[in-house]
Amino acid sequence: MIGILARTRRFAGRLARSTRALGAVEFALTAPFLILMYVGSYQLMDAISAYRKVTITARSLADLATLNETTTQDKMQAILNAARQVMTPYSTADSSLAIAQIAIDHDDNASLVWACTNTDSPVCSTSSSAIKLSDITIPADLKNPDTYLIYSRIIFHYKPTVAGTLIGPLTFSDDIFMNPRQSPSICLNIGTNPDGSTKCMGQEES
Repeated sequence: MIGILARTRRFAGRLARSTRALGAVEFALTAPFLILMYVGSYQLMDAISAYRKVTITARSLADLATLNETTTQDKMQAILNAARQVMTPYSTADSSLAIAQIAIDHDDNASLVWACTNTDSPVCSTSSSAIKLSDITIPADLKNPDTYLIYSRIIFHYKPTVAGTLIGPLTFSDDIFMNPRQSPSICLNIGTNPDGSTKCMGQEES
C-alpha cells in the first residue's frame, strides 16, 4: 500500500513538473478570444468602409447633378444608377437614394421644386415620399434669397457579412447641399411650353 502511495506521489510530481502540451492548452484557452477579436475587427473595418462609401455616394449624387443646366428624368435615373455603383461591392437593393432641387424665395422660405429617387415611380416628381422638406435642415448660411440648392441623400442599410450579432445590422445615412454650377437653377425638362420654350418641372411652384 505504501508503495502504491509513493508511486502515486511520484507520478503526480512528474505531472506537475511536465510542460508537454502546455502550448496547446494555452492556445485552446485563448483561441476563442483571438478569433472573436479578429472577426470583430474585420467586421468593424468593413462597417467603416461602408460608411465612407455612403459619404462618397451622397457627394457624387449632388456633384453629378450640379454639372447640368438642363436635365431629364432619364438623365436623373442614370445619375442615380451611377451613384449606386459607387457603393460597390455593397448592395443598395434596400437603400434609398434621393436628389432634389430646393428653391429659397425672397423671404428665405424653402420649397421643393423637384425630387428624384430610386424608390418612387415615376423617378422624378414635384413631391416625393422619400424627401420631405420637414425632414431636411437647411443651414442658415445657405438660405440666400432667390437662390436654388441641390440636395442629395442616401440611406443605406448595412448588413454584416459575418458575425452579424457583433456589429449590425446598421443604418448609415448622409446628405449634402450644393449650388447649381452652370446656371442659377437646374431645369428638369418635361416638355415644351406653348411659346416653344423648355417646360421645367415645378416651375410654377418655384
